[in-house]
Amino acid sequence: MFASAILGALFLSLVAAVSVSVNRTASSSRLHTWWHSTGEYNSQTSVLDGNVRQSGHYSVQVSTSSNTSDPSSYYDSFVYETIPRNGMGNIIKPLEPAILSTNDDGISIESAIGMTMAWTSFLYSEDVSIRITRLDGGSTAAGNVIIHPTTLEYAKTEVNGDIYITVPYSKRGVRFSVEFTDNLYEFHSNCAISCTVGGLVQNSNPSGESYWQEPFDSRNPVVGIEPLNSLLIFASPFPPPDMVPNPTSPTSFVVEPGLVTDVNTTDKNTVPFNPGVYWFSSVAHAALSSSVDWVDFAPGAYVKGAISFSTIAPTMKATGHGVLSGEQYVYQANIEAGYCNDQSNQNDLRMWSGVSSNDQQTFILNGVTINAPPFNSMDFTGNLATLSLQVSDYKQVGAFFGQTDGLENYPGSTVQDVFYHSNDDTIKTYYSNVTIERVTVWKGTTAPTVQFGWASRTLENILVTDVDIIHSRYPSNSSHPSLVGLNQLYSQPDETDPYTANVDNYVRNVTFSNFRSEGISGGLFRICPLETFDSFLMDSFWIEDFSPAVTAIEQSELPQFFDATSKEPVGISGFVVKDFTVFANKTAVTQEAGNWDIGSLGSMNIAPEYNVTIV
Repeated sequence: MFASAILGALFLSLVAAVSVSVNRTASSSRLHTWWHSTGEYNSQTSVLDGNVRQSGHYSVQVSTSSNTSDPSSYYDSFVYETIPRNGMGNIIKPLEPAILSTNDDGISIESAIGMTMAWTSFLYSEDVSIRITRLDGGSTAAGNVIIHPTTLEYAKTEVNGDIYITVPYSKRGVRFSVEFTDNLYEFHSNCAISCTVGGLVQNSNPSGESYWQEPFDSRNPVVGIEPLNSLLIFASPFPPPDMVPNPTSPTSFVVEPGLVTDVNTTDKNTVPFNPGVYWFSSVAHAALSSSVDWVDFAPGAYVKGAISFSTIAPTMKATGHGVLSGEQYVYQANIEAGYCNDQSNQNDLRMWSGVSSNDQQTFILNGVTINAPPFNSMDFTGNLATLSLQVSDYKQVGAFFGQTDGLENYPGSTVQDVFYHSNDDTIKTYYSNVTIERVTVWKGTTAPTVQFGWASRTLENILVTDVDIIHSRYPSNSSHPSLVGLNQLYSQPDETDPYTANVDNYVRNVTFSNFRSEGISGGLFRICPLETFDSFLMDSFWIEDFSPAVTAIEQSELPQFFDATSKEPVGISGFVVKDFTVFANKTAVTQEAGNWDIGSLGSMNIAPEYNVTIV
C-alpha cells in the first residue's frame, strides 16, 4: 500500500552530500525567513560538521500576499530534516562509529522504512500564504493534503503542482503538520509474539530491523498511521524586545561559527549565536561559565550541542528561533563515560541542564527548537523547589530515541504554545502550582502523554489544558499507553504490586481538560494511585479511534493500591471524568449510558472500591 512512498524515500537517500545554497529570503517586520548555504541532502549518514541536513522531500516558500500567480512575492524558508539515529547507526562509542550495537535505543523500524521528519520555521506579523513543493514527485492535490491538528481548517489550493496553504496570523504562533495521503505509513504491531510486550514490524526492507517475512494479517494489527516523510510548519510571532539580546553589548560574548570551545571560560553574561552553524563535537557540550545567564539562538543559528547552566542569577534565559540539535551525540550519551552510550539517570546528557541555587530562579525558554535529544530533554539538579519555568513557543523534533521526554515543569511553572515530538513521558507534572496550555503532541511508542507518576508525590493546583495529540503509535500494552498516566514506583518495575503507596501524600485540585487525540490512540488513563486523591478532574477528552482490542491498549486502569507501611487502602474522592467522547461522531461515555466499563465502549477497569464519577 505504501511501497511507492518507501521507494521514493530510498531513492532520495541515494542523493547525499549535495549542498544547496540558492535562496531568496525575507527580512522585514512583516515576514522573516532564513536559509543555510551549507544545506546537505542526506537521509542516510551523518552530515558534515558545518552542514545542516536539508529536506530532499519538500521545499517551502512564504508570502504575505495571497496571490499565487506572483512567484516574486514568495520567499524561501529553509526546510530542515532529521532522521532516526542521525545517520550514525546504533553505536555505543561516538569515536568508534564503525562498531554497531544491538542494544535497545527505542528505535524499532523507523530507520528500516526510511522515516524522516522535516520542519521549517519563520517569523510573521500578518496572514501568510505558504507554498509547498514536493521534491519526491508526489501528489499535491488539495484533497490529498491533511493538516494536523485537524481543527486548523486552513484554506488549501493546488496551483501548478504546488500546494498553497493560507495561515492566519496568531499572536501565539502556530505549529502544525502538513501530510499527504500517498505518503502515509501504517505501523503494524507484532502480536504474533505477544500483544503485551510486542513491537513494531515492517515487511518492506528485508535487510532492515524487525522484518516480517509473511503478509500482514490479523496477527499484525495497525496501531498507528503517520507520514513516512513528515513536514512540520512553525510560524512564530516576532519576539518582544526583552527576548532579543544586543550582540554588540559589552556584556555579550558573540560566538564565531564553527567548533565552539570557550563558552565555559567567558566572564560575559550573554552568549548570542548569530546565524550560522556551530558544533561542540560528539564528546563535548556547552558547560556555560557561572557568569552566563542568557543564551540566544538567532533565526538561522544552528547549534549542534547541549546547554548546561551554572549561574546563580535569578533569571536564566534560552531564547531565539534558531535550533539546538543533539544530532552529534549517541543515545544516552554519558558525560562521565566519555559521552558513550552508558545509561545513567545522573550523568546522561540533557539538552537543557543546570544546578538550581537555594534562591528563587526562573528559567525562561522562548522560541527555540530542539532537535534529536539523546535522552531526557531537561533535568536540573540542586534545590528544585526554588526553580520554575516560563516557556512559550517551544518546539521539540526528531525525538526518535527512547527516553526522549518533554520538559521538567518545576514548581510554579507556566508553559504555553509548545510542540512536542516525544518518545517517552511528554507532559510531566511532577510539581505543584503548574499551568500548561496549548500543547501539540506527536507521540512515539512509549509512555503516556501526561505523566505524574514514578514516585508517590504531593501535588496540587495543576492545570493542563488544550492538548492536541496528532499522532501516537503504541505497539503494545506496556509502559502505560494512555493520555494520562501515573506510573508505578520507578524502583518497583512490577506494577502489579499494590502495596507501594504513601497515603500521607495527595493529589488535590488537579485538572486535565480539553484533550483531543487524533487517529489511533492509547486509552484514557492508566493510574497506579500512589497517593490519596482529592479533587481530580478530567474534563472534555476526545479519542478519535482506539487501538485494536486485541492489543488491550485501549483499556483504562485504576486498580486499588495500599500504603506500603500501614497497608491502609488509598482513598480516592472527587475523581471525575466529564465529557469523554470517542470516535468521529463523538459518542459520549458515561455511567448513565452504561458504556464506561471493560467490555463496553469506554473500556475502563476501575476498582469497585473507588467512587469515580463519569458524566
